[in-house]
Amino acid sequence: MSIISGEAVPAVQDLEDKQVVSECLKVLRELFREQEVPEPLSFFVTRWSRDVWSQMSYSFVKTGGSGEAYDILAEDVHGKVFFAGEATNRHFPQTVTGAYLSGVREASKMAAV
Repeated sequence: MSIISGEAVPAVQDLEDKQVVSECLKVLRELFREQEVPEPLSFFVTRWSRDVWSQMSYSFVKTGGSGEAYDILAEDVHGKVFFAGEATNRHFPQTVTGAYLSGVREASKMAAV
């Protein structure tokens, strides 16, 4: 998985999916010169900047931050209101995995009530 963010987004936002993958492979092959980086078997390129619901938003920890905010955002309110989403998962922030796992976490809390 690769995440393209910040100033790199404009450089790839208008490229075709295959071109985005090609650019990512160039970077990987430069980083891992001693190893063979094979062509992917398949790929999927998301376009969050074009998604009307996300508008390319995700959580981040500012420089010098501890990540404690993820834990604070995950705290329930009196066992009645529960919060999920990638911004509540300190271990997998900025990812669909983090969002999914936070949903599982909160469902478990609700089932225990």
